[in-house]
This record gives sequence, structure tokens and C-alpha cells, in this order.
Amino acid sequence: MKRWLFILLAVAAVMVPGRSFALLGLVSVEGAVGGFMPTPSGDFQYNGGTSGDVESILGFDDEVFPAARLRVELPLVIPNVYLMTTPMEFEGNLTEEFKFGDDTFTANSETKLTLEQYDIGLFYGVPFVGLATLGRVGLDVGLNVRVLDMEAEMTDSVSSETRTESVTVPVPMLFVAGQLNLIGGFALEAEVRGLDVSYARIISAIGRVKYNTMGPFFVAAGYRHEEVEVDEDDFDVDLTFAGPFAEVGFSF
Repeated sequence: MKRWLFILLAVAAVMVPGRSFALLGLVSVEGAVGGFMPTPSGDFQYNGGTSGDVESILGFDDEVFPAARLRVELPLVIPNVYLMTTPMEFEGNLTEEFKFGDDTFTANSETKLTLEQYDIGLFYGVPFVGLATLGRVGLDVGLNVRVLDMEAEMTDSVSSETRTESVTVPVPMLFVAGQLNLIGGFALEAEVRGLDVSYARIISAIGRVKYNTMGPFFVAAGYRHEEVEVDEDDFDVDLTFAGPFAEVGFSF
């Protein structure tokens, strides 16, 4: 619920003061919702416990998750805004005994890893790129903050005891994006977010093919690659989530 509240509040915060600009054609808005089907891989460890592969030991597999984004281009010197949310929740069963902190869980115990990601970006378009290419090419650069809410839960298959641990990690990132408008309503887009700081390293790459269907509406599909390394509050994870996505949206 809170992920959609995040989007709604952000839309209201951006759109209400910019409504008069939109009437003058000075604001460009693009929003989309869709589904992301990542394959998880990598290692998970908590507080010196077992370092386990999320596929072969924790039992996670491909899942489909909702995703939403909102991009608002504002006039003059005001930075443009890009908001995105991607909740993921993987469930599985341990294939062998696993030490989660000080607790040891038997094989076949239930496992769950929840990652809710919120991206808040401010960016500018590189001047004159659009003019020089007659509007066919766009290039954006800026800053992004990803707030990562991570929660791990295990329920023992014998005692039914459950242990839950969580952490919230804000990570500053650089943002670069490019757009290439083709003939026939097609466009190619790429977005890269990433930075390596002392407690976390996150790399996010998105490639998208977009097609304008009718009026302001479009459909899109592409591939997304997420690398998440966190060493904070006893969490030590090195995870990758990669897979295709599809979305529908509007742009005006």
C-alpha cells in the first residue's frame, strides 16, 4: 500500500503547482505501470550467519512484480523529476540447514526476502541535443536517491518459530538516460543509475522499446538489470535481479 501512496503523493506534489505550466505546454509528463519478471541470483548473509545462494539454498525463483514510474519535465531552471517504485518479494524453502544470525533453521524452512525500492531523481536535459537532432535524440543527466527497504524472514519447519530482520538503506546515485525517437511511433530508451558508496553499491540499467498506440498512450517492453550490494546493520548481501518487463502508460 505505501508504495502506491508514495506515487500518488509524488504526483500531487509535482502536478498541482505545475498545472498552469501544463496548460501553457511548458510541462511534459510521462507515467507508466507494468510488470517486472526478474531472476534472482547472488548471496545473502545476516550477522555472521551462513552465506547462502538465494536460488540453490534459499529456494527463490522467478517472480512477477508490479512497477510504476513518473517522469515530469519542468520549465526553465527547475530540475526535472523522475520517480519510480519497484517492490519485490521472493519466497522459497531452504534446501539445507541455514544459520540466520544466531538462529539455525532446518532444511525446508520457509524463507522470504522483501525488497521495496523507491527512486527519487532530479535531472536536466543536456542543452541543444534535441535541437541539433531535430528532436530525435535526448540526453539527461542528474542525481538519484534510492531508498531500499529490505526485510528477511525465516520460519522453522520443525518449531514454527519465525525470525524477521529489516533494514532501510538510502543510497545516492548518478543518473544518465538517453532517448532515440524513430519513425512510426517507435522509440528506444536507456536509463542507468548507480554509485558505489562505503556501505552499498547499486547498479540499475534499463533498456526500453516504446510504441505510441493512440493519442497520449503507449506500450513498452524491455530488459532491466539490478545489482544490489549492501553491508549495513548486520546485512551482507550481494544480489542481482535481472529480467524482462512490460508496461503501459501515457505521455503528454
